[in-house]
Amino acid sequence: MSQTTIDRRRSGSTPFDRLFRDHPREVDETYLQHMAASAGFGFKLLGLAGAAFAHAIVPGVHKITVSTAIRSMAKDMGGRAEEARETRMRDAGVWDVGL
Repeated sequence: MSQTTIDRRRSGSTPFDRLFRDHPREVDETYLQHMAASAGFGFKLLGLAGAAFAHAIVPGVHKITVSTAIRSMAKDMGGRAEEARETRMRDAGVWDVGL
């Protein structure tokens, strides 16, 4: 067994943790809570894609639907991303607002 593998096991960071557990913890959610939030964003984006295509064909419909929703989602996601970044910094024992 390699030293890297031993170090990962000691720190509790396995590929499974990195893929399924670490990020939801960074945003203070369980795996299922994070799945629901992410799926919600995904389904909303699918609906907005339909609205954007409808607008492409008939410019008089959905004139502000997509842009308004995207700006709102960006605010929501921005807060979540900021929280995750701060958690990573704290967990790493550093705090650099520039990262």
